[in-house]
Amino acid sequence: MRSLKYPLGNMKMTAPPDAITKSACKWLLAGAEPGGYSGPAPAARHGLVPLLSEETGRKEISLSCAALWFRQEQIVRTVLERIADAGIAVWAVKGFDLARSVYPFPGGRPMCDADLFIEEKNRRKIMSIFRQSGWSKGSPGDGIFTSGIVSEMKMFKHGVMVELHTHIFYFPATFPGKLPSDLFENGRLLEPGLMGFAWHNALLLVIIHLLTNVSIRPVWWVDVCLLCVKITETDTWDKFMHNAFETKLGSAVASTLTTASSELGAPVPERMIQALQGCSSGREYILEQLKAGRKVPTLLNLKHLTGWKKISWGWALFWLILSGRQPLKRE
Repeated sequence: MRSLKYPLGNMKMTAPPDAITKSACKWLLAGAEPGGYSGPAPAARHGLVPLLSEETGRKEISLSCAALWFRQEQIVRTVLERIADAGIAVWAVKGFDLARSVYPFPGGRPMCDADLFIEEKNRRKIMSIFRQSGWSKGSPGDGIFTSGIVSEMKMFKHGVMVELHTHIFYFPATFPGKLPSDLFENGRLLEPGLMGFAWHNALLLVIIHLLTNVSIRPVWWVDVCLLCVKITETDTWDKFMHNAFETKLGSAVASTLTTASSELGAPVPERMIQALQGCSSGREYILEQLKAGRKVPTLLNLKHLTGWKKISWGWALFWLILSGRQPLKRE
């Protein structure tokens, strides 16, 4: 049943992007020339409104998005400067990298928060720098983050949220395979204290994040498409393929890239898709369980944890049941 259920869920997950997303990617791949967008105008709540605002005559939205981006960037920059002074760095992932790296203008890539990866060895030092810089924690359970039971800590300052990540999965123990061994190598300097992942790893992390969500935001398809261009330019598809194999999610990654190639025109080598299609670990069902919600990911974490972390997490859940409090969950 599992071998049948997963491909069906995978097909649903990679439903074709809408006409606006297709047209936006076509415009971007052609060079994003002003006045070159020829697709439908997005409705007010469509995720690509900021990107297409000037193309569709909504300059006020473009200015507003640019102002939001500038404010967020300036608030985060103060803590980045302190991190740089300490001789270390954090790594931008998803929108906080891509907005400035692959989009025509930063405000064109909307985001609710800044996602930053931190190396395990720097976890406590970076947390300390954030606190000393006036940021407050928004996630309960400092211990479950510092111990690695969960991989995310929310930090707030002046209404801006930063999510510190040590892993792309919220519960690292549920991850089917391995993160890239070269994840923190060959990075791109974005500004002092802030690095961007090598293009092949930036794409892989974006796709893995996409795979754990019930629905796919249009902007994520654009992210994938633009990153495919960067990997083609740097000729690093072989590195991407190797690291995708290591995650044990190769078949799901291949399905996503098939859609990006066939529906959006992303430059993806067919040989790579064919090679990844047969890469399965038998644990892809975790993707479906993560998307199911209803506290299933919390219990799944208990199943895959080992040693003292399993005991600690089991006791924490037992205490929550006895106390009548709601379990910790990712919003």
